[in-house]
Amino acid sequence: MKAIFLGIGLLALSATPGLAQSCADHLKEFDTALAAAQIDPDAMAQLQDMRAQAAGLCAAGNEEEANDVLSEANAMLGDQ
Repeated sequence: MKAIFLGIGLLALSATPGLAQSCADHLKEFDTALAAAQIDPDAMAQLQDMRAQAAGLCAAGNEEEANDVLSEANAMLGDQ
């Protein structure tokens, strides 16, 4: 029984860095798309604010929320 709990604990610890990397990867992808975008200054400011919010969420360990914000920002970027 102890081995099962130890295995679950090790699995959880090993998964955490992967999630953080995923968040960082999404930020880099968004930065690349944002740099190439031809959009008006108001939209650019809003997207930069969303990027900053996502970066803060990533740093706080809220990768899922950060990815949600980046998904919304990417959708806005695609609509421009």
